[in-house]
Amino acid sequence: MTRMRRLCLGLLMASGLAVSALAAESSPEATVKQIYSGKTPETKGIDIIGDAKLRAKYLSKDLAAAVKRDIDESAKSGEVGALDFDPVSDSQDPMIKDLKIEPAAVQGDRAQVGVSFNRGDPKRDELVYDLVKENEQWRVSNISKKGSAEETWSLRQMLSLK
Repeated sequence: MTRMRRLCLGLLMASGLAVSALAAESSPEATVKQIYSGKTPETKGIDIIGDAKLRAKYLSKDLAAAVKRDIDESAKSGEVGALDFDPVSDSQDPMIKDLKIEPAAVQGDRAQVGVSFNRGDPKRDELVYDLVKENEQWRVSNISKKGSAEETWSLRQMLSLK
C-alpha cells in the first residue's frame, strides 16, 4: 500500500471515529454516563447541582434556574433549601458502586434513562433521568427516585416546577 493510500485510509478511519464519538456524546445515555464519570465510588457523580458551570452544561434551562434559585434563597436565609442532598447519588455522602445505566427510551426531543447502583449493600437505588434536547444537546430536566411511597422523590417537585 502506498504512503498516500495509508494516509487517506487513516484519515477516513479517524473521521469515522470522530463522527461515532460525536454521536455517542449526544445520546441521552452518554449524558448520564458523563454525570457518573468519577473515578472512585466516593467521587462517582459530578456536582451538577452545586457547580454553576456543570449546571449550565447538564441541566435544562428551567431546572438549572430553579436549582440556582434554591441555592441563592438558602444562602440568603441561612436555612437548608429544598435540595439538602445529592440527587445524583441519592444521599448526603456520595457512594456509588455497581452502576448500571439502562438504554434510553427516546420520543422525539425527550428521553428517559434508568440508573441503578448500590452503596456496598445488596439494596439498589433506582433513579430515572428525564432528558430534553436543548440546543442539540441532551440535558437533564428531572431526576426522580423509584421505590416505595416513602422513598420516592422528584427534583422538579422539590423545586416546585411543573
